[in-house]
Amino acid sequence: MCGGAGTLLYPDCLDLEYFTTSDAAMYRCVACTLVFLHPLPTREELAALYPANYYNFQARRGALARFLFERYHTRQAFLCMRHLGPEGAFLEVGCGDGGILAKLRERGIADVQGIEIASAGVEAARRKGLRVFHGTLEEFDTHDRFDMVFLSHVIEHVLDPGFAMRRVAELLKPGGVVYVETPNVGSLDGRLWASNWGLIHYPRHLYLFDPGTLRRLLEGAGLRVERSTFELNSCGWALSIQHWLRKHGFDRARQPRSFYYNALLMLCLPLNLLDLLAGGTAFMGVIARKVT
Repeated sequence: MCGGAGTLLYPDCLDLEYFTTSDAAMYRCVACTLVFLHPLPTREELAALYPANYYNFQARRGALARFLFERYHTRQAFLCMRHLGPEGAFLEVGCGDGGILAKLRERGIADVQGIEIASAGVEAARRKGLRVFHGTLEEFDTHDRFDMVFLSHVIEHVLDPGFAMRRVAELLKPGGVVYVETPNVGSLDGRLWASNWGLIHYPRHLYLFDPGTLRRLLEGAGLRVERSTFELNSCGWALSIQHWLRKHGFDRARQPRSFYYNALLMLCLPLNLLDLLAGGTAFMGVIARKVT
């Protein structure tokens, strides 16, 4: 965020979900402490990092995974409804297959739009009759202005988060709100698992934030942070265990999630309490407002 120098943090990251290759490594800025991937992919390389079997585009397997994912989308939809009336205009950046857009439409919010870079996600959303732009936030050219812009696990994927948040501020109406949710690299599981942390999501997560760097990102775009939250979600622990098992040869599966992943989600749920006691879970969210 500050343009300062970085020190090597994780030199040994691997993609053990989709098995792509990259020469990049994770660094931490010595000045602002933001964690970032270097070198960054090009715009052309970015879309190729999201294959058709990307987890966010697939139906969840198993009752627990479906329950947790449905609960997650329902919670996010209710969060949005607190900031939107029936006439409110809503934009989701990185909408995937349009799950949240569809839930809001079902609840009477007619003016919903999405942005998605991956063609598989765009096609799935458009099959639901949703209005979705195929491309990046930087490429989204519109005169529309929104009461709420929603970015759930997106800001860590964009090439320039500072520009992205300034663009979000431009797209908001005066008094409009933005919700940003992203992995918390300062969480207990993030610190303990280090380069094996599942939410590094190498090489798709280009930046990793903690509560301090996320706040500074939003305030740097002229937005006023009003509330910070932590989501109870055990996927950080579960993915980290899966990653460790694959890295050490105990799991040779080649799909994003192994057969035991859903069981890990259940077994690791109590660890969220440890996360909270240690300063926050791996999923953090912030509500910020455009004040002028």
